[in-house]
Amino acid sequence: KTYSVETLALISEALTGEYNPMFGKTLTTETTTKISVAKGGGIIFVYDTQDTLVNSFSSARKAEEYFNCSHATIIRYVKNNKIFQDNWRLTLSVKE
Repeated sequence: KTYSVETLALISEALTGEYNPMFGKTLTTETTTKISVAKGGGIIFVYDTQDTLVNSFSSARKAEEYFNCSHATIIRYVKNNKIFQDNWRLTLSVKE
């Protein structure tokens, strides 16, 4: 369905302030990190199979460029915590 510019303006105005679904809600750090990763943000830590930190990237996009693969692939391996390219484990947090 296509809306006119006037209708879109009315919808936008109707969903501002206390009528916004997120008004007054706060997100946990874990949730914001997950959202950030889903959108290509967040620090990606790269570990070898012996859990030694090898590299880190400021975003999944930077890791994508380094590993020459798609952004979706990086995010999938971060979420599933599986070994990437038979050598690397990609995570969002530093292992101790």
